[in-house]
Amino acid sequence: MRRELWRFEYTANKLAEAAAIKMKFHEERLEWWKVKRREVMGKIRSEGIEIDEKISLAYLSPKARDWERSTQVTVRDDLRNGLTECQEKLAHHTQKRHEYNGWLQVLSANPEQRLRLDIQDWLFFFDKV
Repeated sequence: MRRELWRFEYTANKLAEAAAIKMKFHEERLEWWKVKRREVMGKIRSEGIEIDEKISLAYLSPKARDWERSTQVTVRDDLRNGLTECQEKLAHHTQKRHEYNGWLQVLSANPEQRLRLDIQDWLFFFDKV
């Protein structure tokens, strides 16, 4: 018999418990990433902004004063990347929390229903992240 064809029976109540655990995990990760995002934003505000003034501003010649392109403001790459990672993780954990909350609701509404799971279903509910 091939493993990918195996099926395992669980009650909806047992799956609801697993969904609640997964939802809690994603809530905790979401809160952690919110704190991390605030830290990165604070660091950007305090030390992450770089201002590059062109050397041409030091000369008196009007031709040398290119005011339109004289100064550039940038955020340090490491902090910008950190903020991007925070945003991606916040989106991921928000979506997962919502998904497991939906499963928790539907499974809790039908606690005695027996459901057959394949390996992917089992991993969705019981995999240790």
